[in-house]
Amino acid sequence: MDDLFNFTVFLPVIGVLEVLTIVLSILFMHYSAKYRNQQLSLAWYICGVLFGFWTLIIFLIKRKDFPGPNTKVCSQCGKKFADSFQICSDCLIELPTINEEEKKKEKKLSKVFGILIIIMLIAAVTTGIIWGATMTDSIIDSLDDMSIDYIERIPVDGIYYDKTGESYNDDQSVLLYDKDGKIYSFSVEEVVNEEDEFFSYNEYYYVSEDGEKYFIYDCYVTEDGWFYCDKGGLLELFEEDTSSMTEEELDEYYNNLMELYDKEYKYYDYPYADNDGNIYYRADEASWNEKGELITAENDIVK
Repeated sequence: MDDLFNFTVFLPVIGVLEVLTIVLSILFMHYSAKYRNQQLSLAWYICGVLFGFWTLIIFLIKRKDFPGPNTKVCSQCGKKFADSFQICSDCLIELPTINEEEKKKEKKLSKVFGILIIIMLIAAVTTGIIWGATMTDSIIDSLDDMSIDYIERIPVDGIYYDKTGESYNDDQSVLLYDKDGKIYSFSVEEVVNEEDEFFSYNEYYYVSEDGEKYFIYDCYVTEDGWFYCDKGGLLELFEEDTSSMTEEELDEYYNNLMELYDKEYKYYDYPYADNDGNIYYRADEASWNEKGELITAENDIVK
């Protein structure tokens, strides 16, 4: 499950659940207060909208101070009386009657909304856990992707070759050679984060016979297939100079590019060049055929 799906599905679902929880909390507080002969002030509703579930927690704590379902409250002085009283002893006005049917309805509605709140909370927590699990899987997959070997060589009939024509069953074992006869082999080293081992990662090198390591992104091969290390970072992606081309030459050039894009293998369409115009290819992508020829657009093995 990709990150886009996580954000377009889980995030709206959690948002809807949160809104429903807020609405249900306000309804629960409303009917629960009415059942206990306590009218909610506007402040409760505003806090319910602004703070949601936290307002409900405070309400549940304060609810014990409400008059109660069998208590009459004087509308003028606010004094509380038992159900048997008919007149306020201080104000001498008639106390409101308690409607038993209305109380049953209010009690039932407060229970219904209370149960729905619990359901919404369980749904929200479950959705959050699932989202967290998918995000964790996504992070782990990303770390795994970071650990994928960068070798992208082209096999010939399932076999990989090096510059000498030596064959290999896997692309990681392919050796590189420089003009002096040195041999370079691919190497992977795990780097462990001392503070958190979970975030370990791999670094990739080519290692010479004498043990010297060359970071993979500094390693290239020349047009002749020899190993070359660009430690100074001087190489740049090669760009054809089209400024002096005629309109017909430009059309032919771009038509050729379009044909190359249709090929199964096209990594060599992106060579690198130095200031003198010499062409290089990334060492981890460089591939040879059984004759030891570097596979380029001219030596493409795709039929």
